[in-house]
Amino acid sequence: MVVAGALLATGAACDGPPPSPHPEVLPQVETPYDRAVREALDEVSGSRLLSVAQRRVSDPQPVWYAGVAAQDGTVHLVRVDAVHGRLLGSAVPDGQSAADKERLSALAASAQVLPEEAVEQVKSPDFGKVTGVRLEEDRQHEAVWSVDVTAVRRDDTQTYLVDAVTKDVLDRRTASPSA
Repeated sequence: MVVAGALLATGAACDGPPPSPHPEVLPQVETPYDRAVREALDEVSGSRLLSVAQRRVSDPQPVWYAGVAAQDGTVHLVRVDAVHGRLLGSAVPDGQSAADKERLSALAASAQVLPEEAVEQVKSPDFGKVTGVRLEEDRQHEAVWSVDVTAVRRDDTQTYLVDAVTKDVLDRRTASPSA
């Protein structure tokens, strides 16, 4: 897949003992993904979300990293404190070609489904915490949201692909965290 979210890797592994039957998932992460998204979109006026993912989740100060596309397709990486929800800073990565900007702008414009709507499509009784959301192209070059959820009752992360136009859940994969 061509992935706007390739800019960001999701780190969903936690260290420690095996989970209890109802463990708190990533207890140090108090700021939910959607607040990090709002902070990132507010930081870059008129932008559209490409991805948001947690990093350093095992650290006392985990961070949300969001990739947003400005109206011209320029990607901005925005860091948000995952504990207190404070903006930590933003930067524009080097090496963004005009073709890359055009492709990302078109991809963002093709997504008619908001990331929050994609997340709503994958909620289930064992729903955990969203640890990543990325706008991607599937094999047919259609826009899809990839939603990573670290489950409450299992020691794994579910990745769902949600059509960014119809909201249909297209696929689900399970990835166990690395030790």
